[in-house]
Amino acid sequence: MLTRRQMIALAGIAGRIRADSSSHSAELWNYFERELTAADDRRRRRLAEIRTANELAALQEHARRTVALGVGEFPKRTPLEPHQVGEIVRADYVIEKLIFQSRPGYYVTANLYRPKSTSARRPGVVQTCGHYLEGKAAPDYARACAGLAKKGFIALIFDPMGQGERIMFRDHAGKPRYKGATGEHVVAGRPTLLLGRTLANYRIWDIMRALDYLESRLDVDASRLGLFGHSGGGMLTLLTAPLEPRVRAAMSCCAVTTFYHKTQALLMADPEQIVPDVYAQGVDHPELIAAVAPRAFLIGAVLRDFVPLDGTRRTFEEVKPLFALAGVPGNIAKVESDNEHKLDRNLREGCYGWMMKHLMGESGDTREPEIEVETEDALRCTPTGCVMDLDDARSVFDLNREEGRRLAAERAGRKAVPCAEIQELLGLGALAMAEGSEERFVSEPGIHIAATLWPARNRRDGLLILAAEQGRNSPDARKLAGELTAAGFPVLGVDLRGWGETTPNPPGKKARFSWDEFLAWRSFEMGRPLVGMRAFDLVAVARRMASTYTKVYVIGIDAGGLVALHAAALDRSIAGVAMWRTLNSYQDVTQHSDSAEPVSSFIPGVLRNYDLPEIVRSLAPRPVVAVDPRDAQRNPIVPASAQPARDLLKGLEIA
Repeated sequence: MLTRRQMIALAGIAGRIRADSSSHSAELWNYFERELTAADDRRRRRLAEIRTANELAALQEHARRTVALGVGEFPKRTPLEPHQVGEIVRADYVIEKLIFQSRPGYYVTANLYRPKSTSARRPGVVQTCGHYLEGKAAPDYARACAGLAKKGFIALIFDPMGQGERIMFRDHAGKPRYKGATGEHVVAGRPTLLLGRTLANYRIWDIMRALDYLESRLDVDASRLGLFGHSGGGMLTLLTAPLEPRVRAAMSCCAVTTFYHKTQALLMADPEQIVPDVYAQGVDHPELIAAVAPRAFLIGAVLRDFVPLDGTRRTFEEVKPLFALAGVPGNIAKVESDNEHKLDRNLREGCYGWMMKHLMGESGDTREPEIEVETEDALRCTPTGCVMDLDDARSVFDLNREEGRRLAAERAGRKAVPCAEIQELLGLGALAMAEGSEERFVSEPGIHIAATLWPARNRRDGLLILAAEQGRNSPDARKLAGELTAAGFPVLGVDLRGWGETTPNPPGKKARFSWDEFLAWRSFEMGRPLVGMRAFDLVAVARRMASTYTKVYVIGIDAGGLVALHAAALDRSIAGVAMWRTLNSYQDVTQHSDSAEPVSSFIPGVLRNYDLPEIVRSLAPRPVVAVDPRDAQRNPIVPASAQPARDLLKGLEIA
């Protein structure tokens, strides 16, 4: 039999349930749009207020620091061990086929285009590739390098990981495991986040080591180095140029816009293009370009691109005054071509002219001559066409696994994780909750938490809050709730933001992706991972119900278990945690070559601070139980429980 206090509470919850019966499919998108628009407005105001050289210098340092912290610490330089494995001789230029190691065993296949006659040291240019599966052998890219060589430059282009000869994930037959030029980037980029890096860390380091290689050559003038790229390579140029003072002239094609415009255009973005915390730090494409001044930066754009052109033009207008403030108004420029998303002849000729002006001090003929493009096979550097067949070759997965083990060893003696540390990683500050009305649960403005109460027949002082990744009305959640109430416990099923009733499906927004993944990447850029946002929601509900019930427990299904665990770590109003079919550890993700756990379960840099078992220890003496724990592929680690409700209650010590 329920107490009078509990009956009053249940009546209030019933009102909330009725109020929450409408669809909230646009709510989470609207929330992100409001937050990101506000961040963009703040950033633009701060940028417009810069008036002095000292203020510009402070902005530049802030932008560099934000990128450096976001992509993660680079390794120490190790011997490149370069080898020339062949060459192609043409009438007026030579293509050298090279292999070097940007990290020990991490092989880079490259083609170097140089003038046939080199009577003096020449300026060098590194081209970083976009998302063409053939990598360095993509015709437009090869043509650009040959064009630079014909203009007197030494141009180096290399395969990105997952493209060209650097396919790193293969099946038992030796075939690529993933399709497309970004397939491996997605698989490798997700677990990299957990280690306090992004995939850009690997890509940028390859560029830096390519510059090291050019510096080492006797035919290259190390004081005159340039960098340019297209598409994904243009984005890498944008991220690298602020960090690399050796780059005197840069050109980014079909990439410059703003993070804000890309979000509005629903561009998912490759993992290497994500910089955690950029929105929170007020850094966007204009700040990144401003950080290059007084060095030269050219923006290349096409008129019929999926990269938002209005963002490109706005960025150019925002950054021009800052180059003028630096005393080099001529060191920022923009070239546009009436084309689709290509490194077309107009953009290539723009690159020739820009590099001639800023690396040669010349303004000669920028027209591209006729160029014979080599085949992919002709440009091949490895015997088999894959670096993983070389002796002692290592992949991104191998390097991540090694780093994961190193971090685990560092954490081995740690017994507890301070709440403040978790709050910082989740971007939650002091956990200031919005005041909910009597009609519904509200965690913060614009975020309403749909709920269903399943009352119990018998009197129980404890309330079980159930959070399921698939929503409170999913078959598994309803079945579990039924078994728990049959055992005598009232259960409050809740849909945390983006789950169940609030699963994003905003009207008029046609998405070719998972909204959960899209918003997860945006949440990293905001500095507030979705795990933290959802834990925030769960804490709001638990605090509200703790005023009515003697004890409040949380039960999470699948990724809901991760959220429940973090919520309990953040707030002591939660008396205990039960997880069903939940990831056993973040460390396990780094030890597998791929993962089935959604990226919305991840927290950037978490393994530099803690893993899930360490949170469990931190919650003692409160009970924590994991029933049917799962590995990174979401496979059972132990035989599945025949009675999960019984085992969950037993683990909570209330059975």
